[in-house]
Amino acid sequence: MTFAQPPNNRRNSGSLSKTSIFLYCAYISTCLEDRAWSFCVSLCMVMMGGMRVVSIEQLFEGVLQMMLSGYLGKLFDGLSRKRAIMTVVPLNNLSICAAAALIITCLSIDTSSPWYIVCLVVAMCMCAVNRLFLNAEKFITGRDWVMVLGDDKTLSNMNATLLTLDQATNVIAPLVTGALVTWVGLRPTVAIFGVASLVSMASKSFFLRAIYTTNPLLQVKKDKKEEITTDPFANSRLKESVVYTYWKQVSFSAAFGMALLFMTVMGFDGLAVGYGSSAGLPEFIIGAFRSYGSLTAILGAFSYAFFEKRYSVATSGLLGLVVQQLFAVLAVVSVFLPGSPMDLGGYFGNFTVGGWWNDMVHSFNGNNATNLDPHVDWKHFTSDGVSLASIFVFLVAIASARYGLWCLDLAITHIMQVTIPERERNTVFGMHNALCNTFSVLKDVLVIILPLPTTFAICIFISYGFVTTGHMFFVYYLVKTNSLKTVGRRLSQIQEKEEKQEFARL
Repeated sequence: MTFAQPPNNRRNSGSLSKTSIFLYCAYISTCLEDRAWSFCVSLCMVMMGGMRVVSIEQLFEGVLQMMLSGYLGKLFDGLSRKRAIMTVVPLNNLSICAAAALIITCLSIDTSSPWYIVCLVVAMCMCAVNRLFLNAEKFITGRDWVMVLGDDKTLSNMNATLLTLDQATNVIAPLVTGALVTWVGLRPTVAIFGVASLVSMASKSFFLRAIYTTNPLLQVKKDKKEEITTDPFANSRLKESVVYTYWKQVSFSAAFGMALLFMTVMGFDGLAVGYGSSAGLPEFIIGAFRSYGSLTAILGAFSYAFFEKRYSVATSGLLGLVVQQLFAVLAVVSVFLPGSPMDLGGYFGNFTVGGWWNDMVHSFNGNNATNLDPHVDWKHFTSDGVSLASIFVFLVAIASARYGLWCLDLAITHIMQVTIPERERNTVFGMHNALCNTFSVLKDVLVIILPLPTTFAICIFISYGFVTTGHMFFVYYLVKTNSLKTVGRRLSQIQEKEEKQEFARL
């Protein structure tokens, strides 16, 4: 299903190039603040309470997005693009400043002070607000604006370029953050990012305003009056729930499969940082793995654009599925290698509800903080006497799997973009974000229940089950839409067959 664009309203190649550059500049500012700040927050939470506090902070973020993302998307569908972006940018950046001030306070006062817990909880809330509006900003520019500024021939390239910029910042940001923490300390680094968010807000405002004022198509939406005059059922559709609007889409099964991929600890979020820290890896090594994961994601984006142009979206998505599946299996194998902290018998043999609850209650008092100064013996490949084989294989697996993940992600995003009506685009992507975070919340709850490295293997096994199920939903979409027939075939062959079928019908 495709949707017609207004005739003769596209910009010429020169103005489109300038517009694209401005869009990429604004998007890279958003991604830089996102990647650097999220990595910094992960290090802060690990230091202040270990993996359980990391998972609680991510739980705050996930719950807020799960509850509000769909409704925010529906709200933005009813606003002009100018009002929508003017709402999310300040709330995104100012929430970083507020969270930074609160985290600095936590790092400056004694952990036994009652203000420590208050500041830490409020800081988590501000981080959740930041994540909500940061993702909303990314969806508005990277899902809606790009559809207006591009066309059928350039959409895949623009999507791949935006993803490449996002992952390029994920290469740079952890290295810069790790270096800053090493050179000036954690507290000054948090302050630097708080100030940098204000600079980012100013730069994004300049670029986005320039794009909006020079592109008339952004200033026009299919408003309610136009829909009502052309569609007698428009009023009833406007009153549909965001869940039903999402469910009725042609791309639902592919999108739902993508959402299932968020129920995993095999992603490079704060949990991977915490798991690596618990295994005795220095933060600069963890940052280097995260950067490697971003490089594989960039390679995946380029591969997607290459295969999508020469073959089909289905071919690109299926390639990503196979690669991600292979490395997910390797991540599962890693828990059985030397140095693995898995000790399910020991943990459950000594488990008591009272002991678990006591640890849960004292999660915020700093007693569970992770050691950030391990002794690594590279000659014997150990950290504090424990082999690093298991954690290295795990990190290599989840970082390499990002090649397949982003091939698949771009394929599903493209499918959603071209099949969702413009009037429902923010609603559907907002609901999709809420659903993704619902599964992310389930993952955080799982880690809160089983927060120790000795039980992390259970989280990995469950994650593999959800990833595989998500892959099956994508395959089901390909079968349902007869897209499997296009896998491995060049676009020229597909187009030639379609022309012959059209000629035969005539």
